[in-house]
Amino acid sequence: MSYFYGPVPSRRLGLSLGVDIVKKKTCSFDCIYCQLGRTTNKTIERQSFIDFKKFRLQLKKIIKKNPSIDYITISGSGEPTLNKDLGKIIKAIKRITKNKYPVCVITNSSLLHLKEVRDDLQLSDLIIPSLDAADAKTFYKIDRPLACVKFKKITEGLISLRKEFKGKIWLEIVLVGGINDTIEQARKFKKLIEIIKPDKVQLNIPIRPSATKIKLPPKEKIYQFKKNIGQDVEIIFNYKGKKQKKLEKAIEFQILNYLKRRPATLKDLKVCFNLGLTTLKKYLKKILNKKIYKKNQYFIFKGNR
Repeated sequence: MSYFYGPVPSRRLGLSLGVDIVKKKTCSFDCIYCQLGRTTNKTIERQSFIDFKKFRLQLKKIIKKNPSIDYITISGSGEPTLNKDLGKIIKAIKRITKNKYPVCVITNSSLLHLKEVRDDLQLSDLIIPSLDAADAKTFYKIDRPLACVKFKKITEGLISLRKEFKGKIWLEIVLVGGINDTIEQARKFKKLIEIIKPDKVQLNIPIRPSATKIKLPPKEKIYQFKKNIGQDVEIIFNYKGKKQKKLEKAIEFQILNYLKRRPATLKDLKVCFNLGLTTLKKYLKKILNKKIYKKNQYFIFKGNR
């Protein structure tokens, strides 16, 4: 099992090395917009999920290649705070990388009311907690949590986190058309945000396919929502301009470095770089046009082999 994926381009974090520390779809929520499908293991029980020996070896191997990384991001295919070794994992990352890369944790906020969870997060550099609703009714409709997960506990946990955590907090709100994108919700959010005091708020939209049919809010409604929340609000759409070009060059460079060391199939590269087939072929077309690399029925490889 690989605990790492990427580095992959992130709309918020640049080039991000992903870290997956729970079993697939182990989560306290079953969000209607989740790109990974329905939650198969719905729980709030914190457990140990990783083999630390393998984890350390895999990370050392990645870092040895000196990849271009903006963040090491703990997120993956479930809720990362469900791993009771989260604090040890962050410490291991910091030690192995010699604190070279900032560590980000993306969480659904469901366990932030627990002091032990907030303590585990203290060594991270950035936390991106989500808050998809400004009231309990909307929260249950969008996030579909376990019955024991209460909206009040979510907000209390976020307030406590801000008081204790010295790093950056970017509060994420995922807007779903016709549910939480109203002016009424925006005004309620404004009051909560004033109490939580994140460094900034990010409005996101679920552009990737999900198991539940949902609507995307129209652009004008998103901007109206932002206006009603106030300052320090960032809308997360797609990459633009120089940032996009920088990321594309970095990914192409990573693929080139990989092919210098060994031939690879499309499947190898797809898994290694966590890219869709269409996107991967776009990069390979550029690489093959350089005439340094060749392809046959199975492999892409350096031309002088």
